[in-house]
Amino acid sequence: MKKRMVGTIFAVLLAAAMTVGCSGGADGKDSKTEKKSDSGSGKDKITVGVTMKDNSDEFVKRIANAIEAEGKKEDVKILMNDAQGDVNKQVSDVENMIAQGVDVIILNAQDMEGSSPCVTQAKEAGIPLIVCNTDVSNTDYTGFVGCTDQESGEMLAKWFMDNLPKGSNVCIIEGPMGQAGQVGRMEGFKSAGMLDYFNVLATQTANWKRDEAMTLAEDWVTTYGDKLNAIICENDDMAMGALSACKAAGRDDIVIGGVDGIDDALEAVKNGETGVSIVQDAEGQGTTAVEMAVKAAKGEEIPYDTRIPFKECTSDNVDEFLK
Repeated sequence: MKKRMVGTIFAVLLAAAMTVGCSGGADGKDSKTEKKSDSGSGKDKITVGVTMKDNSDEFVKRIANAIEAEGKKEDVKILMNDAQGDVNKQVSDVENMIAQGVDVIILNAQDMEGSSPCVTQAKEAGIPLIVCNTDVSNTDYTGFVGCTDQESGEMLAKWFMDNLPKGSNVCIIEGPMGQAGQVGRMEGFKSAGMLDYFNVLATQTANWKRDEAMTLAEDWVTTYGDKLNAIICENDDMAMGALSACKAAGRDDIVIGGVDGIDDALEAVKNGETGVSIVQDAEGQGTTAVEMAVKAAKGEEIPYDTRIPFKECTSDNVDEFLK
């Protein structure tokens, strides 16, 4: 009886010890794991994949800088990609970003048609996509923020028509053919009646590039001589290239204007070296694109189409833009 009682007590104590050990060990381990999981699962940063058409373009770079600055402010991770003017690279960059598992994509389209697969890829992957600054033919995106390129073309055309006599001899420098800025601004020239108002000596692309525009302008100054009255440029980088060529040739009588409102173009307007810059808000577009991207990544509703108006900068109001 005594032996049986001792055995029973021993068995009870052993069972209790095992229960405490298992419970204590499991709780201790689970508690640590749960704590680690809680701190590790504390919300990861939203990852915003960005593809810019060409950051060597000063205006595009300003948008990219604004995106990165707003990304820091919003405390999100920005994966910046530069297509370098190559639509195939842009499509490939978007494929890579999707493979990396980004939460949302910002697309600054290199080409209206050629960049459309980026929209399709994002849609199929279930990733929200915000188009920034340049329109794209495939409109099955989550939201758009930017300016209306035709508006800038109309404004630039109107300024030249108001400041040069009808029938003046002009040359036009365009952006990359098929890109939203080129298409929209040329449509603006047409809708304003500028192509009929002036005698257009030549129209050619310089791909938004300052050096290419300078070479074009050098050729035109040589070819047309004193007949050439104006060079109308679809962006300010090209306007600055044209200005360099005209300066080198001693031609301060050729009227030059462009679009974007980059710093040296505004200085040229102030100094009377060019007549006009149609200003678009790079910082506003980049900042708003990130704000929309973050909301879309969180599943919040965003406006489908957000347009930021252009503004005309001339010698009369240039100081407002140089502040």
